[in-house]
Amino acid sequence: MKNIYKYLLIAVICGLIFFVLGFPCRDLFKISDTTEVRVVAALPLLFGISFGFWGVLGCAVANLVADIISGYDPIIFIPGFFVQIIYGYVPAVIWNRLRSNDENKYKLDKIYKNVQYMLIVILDSLAAAFMVVSVIKLKYDEQYLSMLSANIFFNQFITMVVIGFPYLICASLISQRRLHKEPSPSAKFVFSFSLNEKFILFFLATSIVISVALGCASYPSIALKYGENNLYLWSYVYFFIGTLLNIGIWISLGFLYYMERTVTRPIESMSEIAKSFGQKTDIDVRIHGILKKCQKYVYFTSEIGKLARSYQDMATELEDYVKELTEATAKQQKIHTELAIATTIQRASLSRPLEIEGFENYAVMRPALEVGGDFYDNFFIDDDHVALLIADVSGKGVPAALFMMVSKIVLKHNLLHGLSPAEALNQANDELADHNVHDMFVTCLCCVLNIRTGHLVYANAGHEKPFVKHKDGSFEIAKIRSGFVLAGMPGYKYQNFEVQLQPGDTIFNYTDGVPEAINEKDEEFGLERLQNVLNEAKDDSVRLLCRKVRMAVKNHAGNAPQFDDITMLAFKMKER
Repeated sequence: MKNIYKYLLIAVICGLIFFVLGFPCRDLFKISDTTEVRVVAALPLLFGISFGFWGVLGCAVANLVADIISGYDPIIFIPGFFVQIIYGYVPAVIWNRLRSNDENKYKLDKIYKNVQYMLIVILDSLAAAFMVVSVIKLKYDEQYLSMLSANIFFNQFITMVVIGFPYLICASLISQRRLHKEPSPSAKFVFSFSLNEKFILFFLATSIVISVALGCASYPSIALKYGENNLYLWSYVYFFIGTLLNIGIWISLGFLYYMERTVTRPIESMSEIAKSFGQKTDIDVRIHGILKKCQKYVYFTSEIGKLARSYQDMATELEDYVKELTEATAKQQKIHTELAIATTIQRASLSRPLEIEGFENYAVMRPALEVGGDFYDNFFIDDDHVALLIADVSGKGVPAALFMMVSKIVLKHNLLHGLSPAEALNQANDELADHNVHDMFVTCLCCVLNIRTGHLVYANAGHEKPFVKHKDGSFEIAKIRSGFVLAGMPGYKYQNFEVQLQPGDTIFNYTDGVPEAINEKDEEFGLERLQNVLNEAKDDSVRLLCRKVRMAVKNHAGNAPQFDDITMLAFKMKER
């Protein structure tokens, strides 16, 4: 029901506008008994484009009322009512169908749209002249090819051009504002036209103004000859204006087609090319599309050609860059994959805690990079002896990891063959030094524990001194001796040292990545903080002990990156 009221209101408003503007012309600009200068002849088509059938119906009803008031016979105004609906509604439907895919159906931004409108106007004017004369023939003896039919045709054509183009321009601006609503109440909408629209509107407006001005200027001279016969007078004035309009508009459209093809359309294409750089489609597809679009304009000698060639060069350089970047990315991905594999291999090479009756042990390593140079190991030498190793290779990354793997294998091989910690370090030092072409070195604490007696034999190759906690005591730095680093001096001899572990004793080994971890203020974690954390967790399991140390180091570092590998190895002789 609301829609019916809305449509009726549209019809009433359109009818009132038609009647107010058209009825005075019946007396002021009367040409013959059946026609006058109708300035509202374009309104049925224009209102039909904007409001559909109800806009046309309003105009037809208003014209019917005006015909009745003017005293026309029913044989004239009744068929005339339906004729007005036909020549107002049918071309409006055709225009709206042609513009069905356009966001703004009023926009005259392309030459073909103006050509379509002109053809609709010409054909509709011919149809209107034929139908109106057919209605007049019902009462009067009138010929189809007559001054009256010419008068009706030119009146229809001129008003549809002179009124139609400004109407569509205004409707386009209103539609443009409706389609682009302001993001906020304070934002201001700015009416704007594209470059193509500016060219079109300028030349069309110039043609219309010149044609109407010359037509009006010709009125006195034509009036001297046909002043007594308004039909002939206005027919010749219409003919003069209509001819000038046709010549001016079609010449303008021809010139504008040339401008559109050589200037505005290439500029729009260049704009689309620039926009395509930011699209989220595949980069190769974008580059291929840009090169294809530019190829059409690269041979232009105007600025368009220069711009197209610049875009083409840019796209070519981008294509080369993308190829180089793709290759570099592929190489980087390959390196990343290889490092991931190396990380997996290194982690798999680290031993798991041993199940030893009467002993508890745990170890953890967190490399600073994908792979690290720290390592630990614990394994059975025989049924009574267990080897415990923790080491730190100089440097980080792949070189350190490779040197670490070699060192680990050599030390394990030596210990499994029954060598003591000192002998294992002696032989490993000589073997590593012989092939140490990059002057790398290893610090290592090598221990062999008798799990039956708790007797511990160790040798130290320049490694950090461990923390030791005796039963019911606190963690303290062990007072042990250190030798020189491995691979640093061939022939160096290491010494064995012995310690007797008692039930409840705990030993915590670590690499320098723990005390030397720094925070954003460049402050080291330090041995004092490490000792405090150990003593706070002295009654915990060795697994929880290592985890608390790791968490304390992480909290201390904050957002500062880990710059060195962090490794811990702890074991405890349980109380019996």
